[in-house]
Amino acid sequence: MRVALLTGATLSLPALADTLEASVARRALTGKPVFFTADQDATVAELADTIIPTTSTPGAKAARVNEIIDVLIKDCYKEADQKRFLEGLAQTNKLSQDAYGKAFVQLDPTQRIQIVKALEADAKRLKAEMAGTREVTKVENSQADLQMPEAKKKYTPFFTILKDLTLTGYFTSEVGCTQALEYVAVPGRYDGCVPLKPGQKAWAI
Repeated sequence: MRVALLTGATLSLPALADTLEASVARRALTGKPVFFTADQDATVAELADTIIPTTSTPGAKAARVNEIIDVLIKDCYKEADQKRFLEGLAQTNKLSQDAYGKAFVQLDPTQRIQIVKALEADAKRLKAEMAGTREVTKVENSQADLQMPEAKKKYTPFFTILKDLTLTGYFTSEVGCTQALEYVAVPGRYDGCVPLKPGQKAWAI
C-alpha cells in the first residue's frame, strides 16, 4: 500500500494502484528488481544512499528506497522518461570510470559525492538551458514556442528525477517517518501550524 500512496493520482486510478501493488508483491516474492537489472538496482541504491546517507538516522539504503524507485519508474513513468533514467545510470558509471577507473558502486563515499555533485551540476545546466530556450522563444517568436515539441517543454533531467524519488521514497518509508521525522502513530487533534523547537525534526504526515 505504501507505494500506491506515493502518487496522489493512484488514489483515483484503481488500475494503476493495482499495477503498483502487483509490482511490489512481485519484487517482494522474487527479491529481484521489476524494472532495473541487478547492477542498475545496486547503482540506484548507492546513489540514493549518497543523497541521504546514514548519519544519526538510517540512510536511503536502510529504507530500501531503491525498491520504491524501481517500482515507480516501471509503473508511473513514460517510456521516454524510463529511457532517460537508464541513460542517466549509464552516464553515472561513465563519469565514475572516467574519473576513478571504477563503477559507481565500487567508489568510496568521498568519490561518490563528487560524482553526485557532477550529476547535479549537469541537471542544473540542462534546466537552465531549457528555461533560457523557452524564454528566448517566447520573446522572439511566440508561435515557435507553441510549436516546440511537448517532450522538450517537459524534459526532466535524470538527477532531478532521482533526487525527487529518493526524497519521496525515504520520507514516506517507515524508517524516514519514524526515525528521520517526528512521528505519532495515533495523533490527537489536528493542528495546522505547530512551532518547532530549535533542532526539532519536522513532523511526519
